[in-house]
Amino acid sequence: MSGSNVKRMSDTPEEILDTTTDRPLVTFALIAYNQEKFIREAVKGAFSQTYEPLEIILSDDCSSDRTFEIMKEMADAYDGPHEVRARQNEVNLGLAGHVNTVVQHSIGEILLLAAGDDVSLPYRTCMSIDLLNENKNSAAALLSADVIDDTGKTIGEFLCKTRKGRGNTQTIDDLLSWNHKTFGATRAVRREVFTKFGPLNESCPTEDTPLLLRSLILGTNAISQLKAIQYRRHDSNLSGAASMKKMNISTIYQQYTDDIDTAESLNIITYNIANNLRRWLKIDHRVRILKLRASLNERISLKDAIFLIRHPSMDLRSKIKFTMEYLVTFKANKS
Repeated sequence: MSGSNVKRMSDTPEEILDTTTDRPLVTFALIAYNQEKFIREAVKGAFSQTYEPLEIILSDDCSSDRTFEIMKEMADAYDGPHEVRARQNEVNLGLAGHVNTVVQHSIGEILLLAAGDDVSLPYRTCMSIDLLNENKNSAAALLSADVIDDTGKTIGEFLCKTRKGRGNTQTIDDLLSWNHKTFGATRAVRREVFTKFGPLNESCPTEDTPLLLRSLILGTNAISQLKAIQYRRHDSNLSGAASMKKMNISTIYQQYTDDIDTAESLNIITYNIANNLRRWLKIDHRVRILKLRASLNERISLKDAIFLIRHPSMDLRSKIKFTMEYLVTFKANKS
């Protein structure tokens, strides 16, 4: 990215001044599937973006409801500064296949992925590009969010965090030590996150954590506690317990393995780092399975419970909550 007059990150979104004269083309990709209840707000959020030049792609994964009809109607009625296109897959591709297709249809140097049930705030793109401009070695920018329910009521927040002394970036060492707290729903990535590694495996049920690993392999993640979206929590969330129960988690770890192999073969990472990542995969897979089983109130052995409580990915609040729930389940099974 070039430009001698680069805008700087300010304390609040309202204070961001648009002083950049030479900015990259950004693709804002709104990806939806059967979200007619929320899609209108999501599209309005995309249209509200203050950054230019911006390519907005409204993409539907062959929904069976009116999601695409609403996207098409709003795109046809749009009369603003951005280039807007509405498209629909001929068949349902699943999340990874959908992301791959949207990337192929996009031309931006930077890509922002938005979900059809979330609401992006007007300054999301500006803040993301600002972060990437200030952190040239970062392959991705991640912001924070308010959490809303299906009615739009604010019920919490999610703040990206980093270790003391790290500033506003996270590294692969943070990943290897499970000391990273980022929010994929606010992610913006440089195009090389896709071009270096190729398309996501179509069997992979999520783009979130694979893009996290890819961006940290390529450089760092620039993060901010400024809020960029309203993240909607509801029964159909991909990260919800019901969805996670149906998900083949092993395919996510296969994606990780493939990306590590690719990075090593291209000399992006060293042999030692690749092996460290492979060791991390094995432990992280076990942790994820145990956390999922705990969230579904499935029985966990005492050995696994102790392992999970001691694991660095569990903060104190989570340790206490898990311990209390485990004791209740243990007593119930004993009686």
